[in-house]
Amino acid sequence: MNTQSHAVLTFYLIRRMLGERAQRIKRLNVVLFSGAIVPEVGMFVFFVWYTLFEPTSQRAIWSELAFREEWQSVFSMFHSFPLWAIASGGFLLLKMPRAVLFCLSGLASAVEDFFVHHDDGHAHFFPFSDYRFESPISYWDPAHYGWYASVIEVILVLAASVWAYRRLETRWGKGLLVFTVVSLVATHGFWAMLFRFF
Repeated sequence: MNTQSHAVLTFYLIRRMLGERAQRIKRLNVVLFSGAIVPEVGMFVFFVWYTLFEPTSQRAIWSELAFREEWQSVFSMFHSFPLWAIASGGFLLLKMPRAVLFCLSGLASAVEDFFVHHDDGHAHFFPFSDYRFESPISYWDPAHYGWYASVIEVILVLAASVWAYRRLETRWGKGLLVFTVVSLVATHGFWAMLFRFF
């Protein structure tokens, strides 16, 4: 799933679960948005490194380099259900509610990815298992309903964004939400261009 979608959908899901309790947690929106995109950090570092510092074709980056064992370990670490759950439990014992919600946001983001990766999924039970679930649905691969998944993803994000917009109190927050949604739509064209010309 695209990073922007993780940010919006995870925010929506956890805010809905919290209900009125959300009003009592300071800087909750920042905590949820941040936690939702942390699982993507490893992927960003990987992408920036091979795009800017060791220029490599996008096709080689995503079809070869991304499957190297060392990078797979990094991606899996950031998407690990046990690691996020352990961190959540630790912060719960320490009575740090915002840190708990940050970790739950990261966990939710990882769970979202679990269902939309076919042959490029993560080892979500790292470091205890190398098991990788092969979903019949891919969020990007046309051979595995990627076109349909992309459309559904955008529709869900748009619907969640309408709900979220009404609950964001600052212009900065609302502006960031709008930017996130617009960039999600642009991302589809961006990746198509990269794979075609690079």
